[in-house]
Amino acid sequence: MKKRILLGLISVFKALYNAVYAVMKLRPMQKKVVMISRQSNSQRPDFEQLGAEIEARDPGVRLVYLCREMGDTPLELLRYCFHLQHCAAELSTAHVCIIDGYCIPVSVLHHRKELRVVQVWHALGAIKKFGRQALSVPGGRDKELAERMGMHKHYDAVLCASHRTAKAYEEAFGVSADKMRVTGVPRVDAILKMNRARCRRRFFAAYPELRGQKIVLYAPTFRDGEQMPEIEPLITAAEKMGMLLIVRLHPLDRERLERRRVLPKFRECPEFGTFTLMAVADAVITDYSAISIEASLIKKPVYFYVYDLERYKETRGLNFDPLAEMPHCAFTKAEPLVDCILHTPYDYEKLTAFRKEFVETDDTNNTQRCVDLIMTFLTEGIKDR
Repeated sequence: MKKRILLGLISVFKALYNAVYAVMKLRPMQKKVVMISRQSNSQRPDFEQLGAEIEARDPGVRLVYLCREMGDTPLELLRYCFHLQHCAAELSTAHVCIIDGYCIPVSVLHHRKELRVVQVWHALGAIKKFGRQALSVPGGRDKELAERMGMHKHYDAVLCASHRTAKAYEEAFGVSADKMRVTGVPRVDAILKMNRARCRRRFFAAYPELRGQKIVLYAPTFRDGEQMPEIEPLITAAEKMGMLLIVRLHPLDRERLERRRVLPKFRECPEFGTFTLMAVADAVITDYSAISIEASLIKKPVYFYVYDLERYKETRGLNFDPLAEMPHCAFTKAEPLVDCILHTPYDYEKLTAFRKEFVETDDTNNTQRCVDLIMTFLTEGIKDR
């Protein structure tokens, strides 16, 4: 009953939203690129790089950045409703829209034929299944609700860094192979151009007492639904065996653990971003996060702590099974993992093979290639949708 009511409310919302949008589309189009994200309330790094390159090529292009998290309080949701109206107003006169996740206005509105939509996913690859790969499974979205909300519809191009990732994205976004573009993505440039020596200087200026210690970054993936990362066994093993562990939880996971009062004490270094911590660390531990791919770009030893692997495969699904494909650095128990990090030489050849599997565009021209496509979309003719 509740689901039927929700589906009905979604239909009403879409009808009203599109009615307002139809009026907005009566205005003339502009030479404009709109970038929309709900990953954060601040401008996204990928968007900054794309915007800077577009502006350098054509200062006459109007760039609009619309970044806002949805939130879950009544006030945040109200603000997001106004944000959706703002998005619609800007989309109604735009030639190109760039997004980095599922975007309500892109997927539910009926757009002009001239509008091109480019998906630049907010992660470098797809270790875990997501989107349409994970519909109606315990860790995924409800299929009927996803279809009603037009999940990942209206994409004209999906940018990625490898053909393996392209195959996963085809399934996750429900797009045809001809819309996949292995151009690379801006974050590859950002990681490869990162001044790691400067990152280390800044970090150790803030934490001089940590110099000379074995520093390991642990960054587990965000878990939907009731699943949450079990971080205590790894924290305990690291303390017991003398390894300095910095934990970087997804903000939503951290908030949920704190709200349930099950958040143990651990070192976070919150004043530094994940990329900076990755540059400082001697090794990176994750589970099903694409930070494993990002770390491999700068040749950081990558380890996988997959204590819930079988359950995760059943409830969410994986595009890459660490235990099967990287058994030398994947563990289901914390103490053997820490022991391996501290005492076993790392296999860098296998790390290189892993990187090549997920990042074929191993250069610093990824943003340029992305903007080549965007500039083409800005100037090409009418498209049938």
